[in-house]
Amino acid sequence: MSDPIGRSKALLDGARYLTLATTGADGPWASTVNFVALRGPLRLVWYSLRSARHSRNIAAHPEISASIFMTGLPGFGLDGAQLTGVCVTVEDVTEEFHRRFYELVAPDEAVRAQLALPREEFAGDGPRRFYQLEVRRWWLLDIDRWLADKHDTRFEVSRAPELP
Repeated sequence: MSDPIGRSKALLDGARYLTLATTGADGPWASTVNFVALRGPLRLVWYSLRSARHSRNIAAHPEISASIFMTGLPGFGLDGAQLTGVCVTVEDVTEEFHRRFYELVAPDEAVRAQLALPREEFAGDGPRRFYQLEVRRWWLLDIDRWLADKHDTRFEVSRAPELP
């Protein structure tokens, strides 16, 4: 369990859902989004309706926290990460960005064709936007500590995990 970079990469490669913690005029809010990870520097990307509460919160307060969690894994059975970073709206959704996002969300071409929304949805008066969270800090569940004394703690990974 002691390979934090390997565990982090496994979470980024295997998990598909990210729970965001945002805050706004109505107070704190948690929401779960389908994300993909991009490398160099580590960025987590998803899209949401512009009118969604978490989207409005991000516009007002772009520093957010989030968590990733997976179960059914070999060995201990679960793993998770908590993170903080700064979130921005992707203003220029290029054809390449749009294509790459959907390739990562749905590697199967037939599934991708069913899921992919047109680029126009993400620009101008379109109802959706892509969001990009640049990860600043990253913590992992301290599985070794749990196994030793059942203390539910986290430890910070000294560098944000990059994808291979």
